[in-house]
Amino acid sequence: MHPVSHQYPPTYTHDATACEECDLLVPATELAVGETSSCPRCGHTLTRHLPEQERRPIAYGFAAIIMFVLSNAFTFMSFSAKGVGQEMTFLQCITTLVDQGYLFLGAVLSITLIGLPLVYIGSIMLVLWRLDKDLHSKALRSLGRLLCRIKPWLMVDVFLIGVLISLVKLMGMADIKMGLSFWAFVGYTLLLIKMISSLDRMWLWQRLFGPTAARELDPEESALSCGLVGCHICGALNEQDAHSCVRCGDHLHSRKPGGLNRTWALLITSVILYVPANLYPIMDTVFLGDDSPSTIMGGVVLLWAMGSYPIAAVIFFASVVVPLVKILALLWLCYVVQRGQGASPLGKLKLYRMTEFVGRWSMIDVFVVAILAGLIRLDNLMTIYPGPAAVAFAGVVLVTMVAAMSFDSRLIWDLQQGERERE
Repeated sequence: MHPVSHQYPPTYTHDATACEECDLLVPATELAVGETSSCPRCGHTLTRHLPEQERRPIAYGFAAIIMFVLSNAFTFMSFSAKGVGQEMTFLQCITTLVDQGYLFLGAVLSITLIGLPLVYIGSIMLVLWRLDKDLHSKALRSLGRLLCRIKPWLMVDVFLIGVLISLVKLMGMADIKMGLSFWAFVGYTLLLIKMISSLDRMWLWQRLFGPTAARELDPEESALSCGLVGCHICGALNEQDAHSCVRCGDHLHSRKPGGLNRTWALLITSVILYVPANLYPIMDTVFLGDDSPSTIMGGVVLLWAMGSYPIAAVIFFASVVVPLVKILALLWLCYVVQRGQGASPLGKLKLYRMTEFVGRWSMIDVFVVAILAGLIRLDNLMTIYPGPAAVAFAGVVLVTMVAAMSFDSRLIWDLQQGERERE
C-alpha cells in the first residue's frame, strides 16, 4: 500500500493499456489535473485525472446516504381527486408491486434503485477511506471488481425521469403535490451522479496496487496481435496465457467468452419478449368500476391527445423506438461480424456505443407504472394496476442490456486487422 499524499499530485501517469473497445495498445501517458487520455484510433476515453479523487467521492457518498434516508422518511407524492386523497412513500412503489404479485418487478426496482446504489456508495467510501490503511488485498480487489460491474445497473436517474412523466400524466385528472422525500430523492440522484463522475476507474486501481511493469509497445498494433490481453476491469496489460489479471485478479479472456452465440441467444429472447410487451396492457386503470387497460402505444396516444406532446414523444422514443432500434442494431452488428464485413469499423463502433448508452433509459415506462400503481389506490374511485406487459417489457430492457454487454466490439476491429493482413 502507498501512503496518501496530503498535497494533490499535479500529474498522474497512467499505465500502458489496451483500449477495451478496439484493443489498440496505448502507451503510458502523463496527465495533468483535468486532462483525459483517449484511444487514438476509436476515441474511447481510457482514463481521466480528476481533482481530489481521494476526498470528493467520500463527501458525495455521505451526502447521498443522508438524502437517501430522507427520501424514505417523508411523503414522496400525494394525489387527490374529488375530495379523496392518497399519499405515497418511495418504498410503496416497490411494496405495492410485491403485494399485487409482481415479485419480479419489485425485485428489479429494489435492486436498481436501492440495493446496487447503496452497495456502490458504500464500496467506494470504504475503498477510499482505507487507501492509507491496512485492508486485505483480496477484499480490495473484490470491492473494486464489484464497483465496475454494478455501475451500468444504477438507475436512480431513470426513475427520477419516470416520476416527472407520471406527474404530467396525472396533472389533468387530479391535484398532485411533491413531498419532502421527492426533493430528497432529487438530491440523492444528483449526488450519486456526482460521485460516479468524480472517480476514475483506472486511477483507482493504480492508486490501490501501484503501476504495472513498464512494457515496450507498438502503438499501432492490437493487444491480441502482440500476445497481450487488456483487463476490462482495471486496464492492466497481461500476457495472453494468463488466467487472471495481475492487478485486480479478474478472469482474463482475449475476447469475451461465448462469442457471438451468446449475443444471438439474448437478442432472440428479447425479440420474443418484445411481442407481448407491446400487445398486452402495461397497466390497467379502474375508474368507478370501469376497467381501462392501456398498452404502451395506447399511453402514448393518450398523452398526445391530452396535448402533452413532449412527454408523449419521450415515452414513444424510450419505450417503442429505443428497444426496437437497439435490437435491430445489435442483430445487424452480429450479422456483419459473423459475415466478416470489416468496412467502416468506427461507424459500427459508434452504433454499438449508442445501443449501450440508451438501453437502460427504456426502463422509464416500467418505473412510471410502478409509481402510478403505488400512488393511485383509491379503491372506490380509481386504482391503477400493473399489466402483464410490464413484466415482459422489463425483461426486454434487461435482456438487451446484457446482450449489449456480451457483444465484443473488438471483433469489429479484428475484421479490419484480418483484411489488412490479407492485403
